[in-house]
Amino acid sequence: MNIASLILIGASTGGPGRIYSILSALDNRFEGTIIIAQHMSASFIPSFIHQLQSMVSLPISAVEDSVMLKKGTIYVCSLTTRMVVKNKEIWIEPVGESGYSYNPQIDVLFASAAELPSSLKRLGVILTGIGDDGAIGSLALCKSGGDCLFESEESSIVYGMPRRAKELVPSGTVASIDEIVDLIKRYGGSDV
Repeated sequence: MNIASLILIGASTGGPGRIYSILSALDNRFEGTIIIAQHMSASFIPSFIHQLQSMVSLPISAVEDSVMLKKGTIYVCSLTTRMVVKNKEIWIEPVGESGYSYNPQIDVLFASAAELPSSLKRLGVILTGIGDDGAIGSLALCKSGGDCLFESEESSIVYGMPRRAKELVPSGTVASIDEIVDLIKRYGGSDV
C-alpha cells in the first residue's frame, strides 16, 4: 500500500488557527498522510496553503484532480473529495460541489475512508466549527475500525461540530488541541 497511516481533519469556524497549531508541530520525520477538509471557498484555498507552507516543513498541495496519496504529505481539499482504491493504491479525487451543504463536505471524505482496507490506520479528527458536518462520516469511520478524535468544548472556538460528532459517536475520544497534536504525531510516527 502506498501509505501507512491516514489522518483526516475536518474543521469549520476557527479551524485555520487549529490547523496551523497541528501542522506546525510536525517535522520531516512525520510519515502519516494528512487530508484537510476546512470549510472554505475554493478561491481561498491557494492562500490558505501558502500560509500553511510558510510554517510547515512537509509538502502541502491542493486536491483539484485525482491524485495518488503519498506518505508524509498534507493535502487540502479545494472541493468535496473522496478516497478510492486503484490498483491497490489509495487515491483522492474531487466529487464536485453541487448538492453539498458545505465546501468541502467533511462527511463525504470521512465516509470514503470507512471504505478503505481495514489494515490501514485511519484517524478522523473533528475540530471547532458550526453545524454537524463530519458527525455521520465519523460514525461510518469508527464502525469500520477507524479511530476518531473530537476537539473538547473547552478547547473549541465553536463547539458545534465536535459536540454533534461526540453525540453520534460515543466511542470517539474527546481531546484538547494540545492532546490532538500529540495523538496525531504518534499516529504518524513522529512522536520521538
